[in-house]
Amino acid sequence: MLAYAKWGKFRHRDRMLNMISWRGDEQVLDVGTGRGLLLIGVARRLTTGKSIGIDVWCTKDLSGNALGRTQANVEVEGVKDKVELRSDDARKLSFHDASFDMVLSNLCIHNIPDKQGRDQACREIARVLKPGGIALISDFVLTGFYQKIFAETGLKVSRTGLNLLTYPPLRIVRAEKKAGQQASAVKD
Repeated sequence: MLAYAKWGKFRHRDRMLNMISWRGDEQVLDVGTGRGLLLIGVARRLTTGKSIGIDVWCTKDLSGNALGRTQANVEVEGVKDKVELRSDDARKLSFHDASFDMVLSNLCIHNIPDKQGRDQACREIARVLKPGGIALISDFVLTGFYQKIFAETGLKVSRTGLNLLTYPPLRIVRAEKKAGQQASAVKD
């Protein structure tokens, strides 16, 4: 766990971000941004784009998740002009349909306490994704469930094998909205 905290999480972040061909002008949403690992990694790859991180900022989380800590990390990393932080719930995103070129999430959705909520979060991610956009969701559990829900929304979905160099071992679900595909309705 210590090796993951010191080095592995950065390698995993880079693995995720290297799965995307970046132009630099993307609008990117990081769902469950925590202290900003993905958010900051994305911001470094942007020129004119924006990286928006959302979270419910629960300080009871393992990492002591707090908005102020994430803001401090963003400032220290020198990406403040490319980043926006918001309090938002993944189950009911406050963004318009087709707002983002990319939606990313790492070790977040499994924290939603009920199956219906996790389902809603996946459908919301599909809804806010632009046609031609890509969602990458990394987790150690429930990735088959995420894959199923994204497929139900009409996204083209694939999933990596377990990455045994992370702790816990992680998989990445890749979901792509076809060009011209409209946003899918959210199930109640």
